Amino acid sequence: MPAYYFAMEGYHAGDKPDPATDTVISIQYQKIDLTTGEPLEKLTILKAWEDSEKSIVTRFYNQFLKAGIPVTQFIPVGMNLDYAFELILAKCRQYHLPALTSRELYYQRPRFDLAPVIVLLNDGRFKGAGLDTFSAKKSDAGRINTWYERKEFRPIEHTLQDEAETFLKLLQYLSKYKTRLGVTRKGAPVRHRPAEPSPTRSENAHPSRNDAPSSPSVTTEKPAAKKTPALHKSSAQIAKAQPPRKSHAGSRPASPHASKPLTPLRKHTPTSTSNTKK
Repeated sequence: MPAYYFAMEGYHAGDKPDPATDTVISIQYQKIDLTTGEPLEKLTILKAWEDSEKSIVTRFYNQFLKAGIPVTQFIPVGMNLDYAFELILAKCRQYHLPALTSRELYYQRPRFDLAPVIVLLNDGRFKGAGLDTFSAKKSDAGRINTWYERKEFRPIEHTLQDEAETFLKLLQYLSKYKTRLGVTRKGAPVRHRPAEPSPTRSENAHPSRNDAPSSPSVTTEKPAAKKTPALHKSSAQIAKAQPPRKSHAGSRPASPHASKPLTPLRKHTPTSTSNTKK
């Protein structure tokens, strides 16, 4: 199924864009590989300043949207595709092209809008969720409108090319490193799943325990070498660390319970408790 980078630039006389009244000044599309984000063809820019709004809208409509063309022959990929779709619906009515319905654009046609992904990368905030937030691209707010009014078309074309390149670079990066998120398809082969990082644990540390957790405490908190300093403790320190045992005459054999190792709770019982009982 052919996927295309797709964007439409509109000129708005008011403070905010309105697809119902905006003027289409350019239509950009470029065939890409949706799996990798790599371009398969050169970027095409239909420019209203070299022709007319009606001409570029009609040309685009006849190439991709007219009746009889399967929806899978044009899968739009871009940012904020809702604005472009609403522009198409408004211009079809304005220039009496065969009517398109919102169902044909929004429901029946596959599309990939990167805007929700950008919102997610922007910590769930809609404000500031744009390509310029995650790239060196400058914000286009008001610049293209000003250039169009001044008939400075060269910087407009340069900005549209830069926007397409920036979008594809971000799409390529997300496609290449998506496995770093730790999310894979259900039933995907193990080789496609991201390897779990284990910076403090070597592969041969515990060959007989495959189910051991990958926590750093396996090797850092319980090494055998850390128990050796206990041999250098003085007899007074050892006696203070363990509570005194109750015993009878020296000739009497020790209780069978005395040979059992002390439980952790008894091992750390304060010595003051045993002194009060004397």
